[in-house]
Amino acid sequence: MYPSFLPALVCCLAVVIATATASMGTISPSGAVFIGEDGIDISGTGVTAGSTIVWYGMGGTIGSAPSATVFVTDPSAFYVSPGLFQGKTGSWFTEQGITPVFYVQEPQISLRIFDETADFEITPSTVWVPRGDAIGFQVDTTVSILAARPGSPGSPVTIRIRGPDGIEYSAVDGFPLENILIDSPNYRTGPVWFTGDYGNGNYTVWVESTGNNMNDNYPSQGKTISAPVTFLLQRTNPLIAATTAAATVTTTFPATTSSTVPQTALPTPAPTTLMPTTPGTVRSTATPASLPGFGHGAAILALAAGLIAVRIRK
Repeated sequence: MYPSFLPALVCCLAVVIATATASMGTISPSGAVFIGEDGIDISGTGVTAGSTIVWYGMGGTIGSAPSATVFVTDPSAFYVSPGLFQGKTGSWFTEQGITPVFYVQEPQISLRIFDETADFEITPSTVWVPRGDAIGFQVDTTVSILAARPGSPGSPVTIRIRGPDGIEYSAVDGFPLENILIDSPNYRTGPVWFTGDYGNGNYTVWVESTGNNMNDNYPSQGKTISAPVTFLLQRTNPLIAATTAAATVTTTFPATTSSTVPQTALPTPAPTTLMPTTPGTVRSTATPASLPGFGHGAAILALAAGLIAVRIRK
C-alpha cells in the first residue's frame, strides 16, 4: 500500500515540472531560441496568430525582400522546426513592423568524463578505468542560456549510461542522471559515480539536451546529443593481464620413443690359401741405344774397306 502522502507529492512534482517547463519556454523579444525546441511561447515578442515572421539572410538588409518566411499559427506554442529553420540562424523579424522576434541558434553539446580518483580524462582512446574509482562528468553546451529565460530553473540535460548488459541507468549512487538542470556552459558534477559496485565490462556514456524536446525533434550528434564515449571498467589492467598470459605459456614437446633395431649377422669369409710363386726369367726387349755419330762412322769405314779390297784384286 502506498503512503498517504504519495499522491500529494506526485501532484506537487507535476506542478513544479509544469511550471519549470512553462518558464523555460517563455521567450522575450530578441531572445535566443534553439532549433528543435517546441511548445515555446513567443507571444511576448509581438507576434500574433496568423502572422508571418521573416529572415533576411546572413548580412541581409532589413526591409528588403526576405530570404525566408514562416507562418505562425499559434505564438503560444511555437515550434522551431529543423525543416524550416536549419541553415537560417540569426535574427528573425515581424513582417510588417520589422521588429525583432527572436534569434535562432544551433544547439551544441559535448560531454567530458573524468576519473576523479586517478585524475585523468576518460576519452575514446582510454584503455580501461579501474573499477572502484570515482567518476565525474562535465557538460559543455550552448543551451545553458535557457536558464536565463524569465523564471527558468535551468537548462535540462540527461546523462545516459549504458552498461555491459544493455541496461541504461537513470541514476548512479543516488545522483539522478535525467533532466539535470544546469546554468553554466561548462557544468561539472564532481565525483558522483562510485564504480566499485558495478560489473566489469564496457560502458557507453553520452549526454542529451532535453529542454523543450530538442533531443527528440533534432537528434543530431554534437548538437543535441553528444558523441558517445565507451570505456572498459574492471579491476585489472587488460594490457598487464595479456602480457602475463603471454609470458606463462608452456610448450609441450612430444615424447620420444626408443626403438631397437635387430642386429643382422654378417657372413664369415672363408680363409684364403696363398700359393707359392716360382721366380721366372725376366727378358728384356729393350734395344740398346747407339751413341750419337758412331753409326755413320762405321758405314764409312766399311765402304773404304770394300774399295781397298777391289783394288787389290786388280
